[in-house]
Amino acid sequence: MTKKSYLHDILDQPVFLRLALKNYPIHEIGSLLTRLREGEFRKIIMTGHGSSYNSLYPAFLHLSTQSVPVAIWQTAELLHYGINQIDSETFLCANSQSGKSAEVKNLIGRITNNRPACLLSLTNDLHSVLGKNSDVTIDLQAGEEHGVASKTYINSLSLSSLLSVQLCGENFADALDDMQSACDAMEEYLTSWQARIVEIDDIIGKIQNTVIIGRGPSMATALNGALNQKEAAWLFTEGMNAAEFRHGPMELADTNMTLIIIEGDHRTSKLNSVLAEEVIQYGCKVIWIGNNPPLTVPSINIPEVAEIAKPLAEILPLQLIACILANRQKIEAGKFRHIGKVVLKE
Repeated sequence: MTKKSYLHDILDQPVFLRLALKNYPIHEIGSLLTRLREGEFRKIIMTGHGSSYNSLYPAFLHLSTQSVPVAIWQTAELLHYGINQIDSETFLCANSQSGKSAEVKNLIGRITNNRPACLLSLTNDLHSVLGKNSDVTIDLQAGEEHGVASKTYINSLSLSSLLSVQLCGENFADALDDMQSACDAMEEYLTSWQARIVEIDDIIGKIQNTVIIGRGPSMATALNGALNQKEAAWLFTEGMNAAEFRHGPMELADTNMTLIIIEGDHRTSKLNSVLAEEVIQYGCKVIWIGNNPPLTVPSINIPEVAEIAKPLAEILPLQLIACILANRQKIEAGKFRHIGKVVLKE
């Protein structure tokens, strides 16, 4: 293993997640819950790009169980098409690992004279444009990242999920315990990374025309798993909702397609199982990510964790798959060739 590599960042994820959990600003978020209950926030808007957008999705779904309207926007779309949605009664949650990408800087400029009720940021740089202009910051505490988002993704995924639990007035202590236990399970899983890579390499075999699908909180995994393959292995891979796959893309299912299905939580996993068995009949290659696969489907297990932490566990084998696919092409996994770590152009 080369030091300071994408793989190194993957293996470091449990360590930096523990640090982030330890420094989660529970009292500041508690004050936001009070303001929310008192009616100061009439709507919640969440925004990000790439892995920063994907990692917010489970929190978006969780917050949507409450009566306050919640929306999730790609930052560029919010900036150019949804800016009037932000007003003095908006709780704006912006996620950006650098805190200084082009869209974030321009968004900060646009709201300078029309501030939301609260701007909360999740960022890995408290001294960035986003960090310095936020009312409340959640420090991702991910350290330096040497390529494709891994630690920043895991940490923003976990911390935003905790944020949603706290803002919903639910049992935060239990949720935090679940996340801390997930760190242990992830660390144990990654300890034998060499053996896991060999095993996963054998399971996936030759894959092509790959689509990764999920539902609910596992949409974060489907979208980011596909993004990892594009960025880290330079392979075209699409991530989408499993129900959306039925509404058209299923026509592509044949011997030339590989469908990676994220098992997901108990509410929709059976639907995914039925879909897996159906597309196999069309000759499609199916790989299941989860611990309860259909009998006829090759599967890759994930660490056993509480449901709130399942998206953290699900991404691990997909990160390793990205490493495997990059190695097959004899390229350095996670090394950018057209963009940098921070996107400075819209």
